[in-house]
Amino acid sequence: MRLTVSGHSFEWLPLEGTLAVAKAMGFTGVDIAGFHARARCSLEPDAVGAEPEKYAEHLNALLNQYELQAVDFFPQFGAQLTERSLNDPDPAVRQQNTQSFRGIVRFCELTRIPGFTISPGIPHPDRSLEQNLDTSGDELRRLTDMAGERGITVRFEPHMMSVADTPERALALIERAPHATVTLDYSHFLLQYIPVERCHALLPHTDHFHVRQARPGRLQTRTEEGTLDFVDIASRLKALNYQRCLSIEYVCIPWYDCNQVDCLTETVFTKRVLEPYVSV
Repeated sequence: MRLTVSGHSFEWLPLEGTLAVAKAMGFTGVDIAGFHARARCSLEPDAVGAEPEKYAEHLNALLNQYELQAVDFFPQFGAQLTERSLNDPDPAVRQQNTQSFRGIVRFCELTRIPGFTISPGIPHPDRSLEQNLDTSGDELRRLTDMAGERGITVRFEPHMMSVADTPERALALIERAPHATVTLDYSHFLLQYIPVERCHALLPHTDHFHVRQARPGRLQTRTEEGTLDFVDIASRLKALNYQRCLSIEYVCIPWYDCNQVDCLTETVFTKRVLEPYVSV
């Protein structure tokens, strides 16, 4: 189990700048962002999918320069959750996503990134929850089969405004796609006043973990204002023989007032809390 950092915590820097910051802070592992039309450090996911060798060569050179390992890639095809969701009702959109995912799997293979994180899809209003979950499950099974052939793990992140906005719905999606894993971030549940005791049920299915302080009703807070006990969560993961990363992920975006926190400072403070318990 390793303590790593998300490059998009410093997303207004170019990619190389985020890697330089991660190195300067003493991290050896970093998440790579692939958010469409967002900030400066993100790789365009469709471009990565179309030319995986080109982008892998560029990233590998930077990772070698800063002596870092990429531990996750997080592609998002649309600027909004409603754009090109995993469970879009239009088969042509889903096929477009699949085509890009093929290249993304190759990109992860070339950069030795063990897995990538995606949004699980959204509740399209003209469909029932079960229909939306079924479509997400179908796409996740197809994706895990494709990525699994290359030894790459598919992770979905349960979050508000998605079909997996509660721990129970995330588990229902795993039932539909048993080879999918979870990138777990308790803050998305605390925002909705969901008790942490319900979140623990997802720990056995977790392959990546996002760390940032939150409290009921707030997606992101300063360290001293949060209520999450990450030392306890780390001990629970250790008891499950968790082998992956805890990636510190503060973000500076307007979404749910996440731009009210100094990402650099909070990353340092959170790292100090967890370093005695998790190796960097």
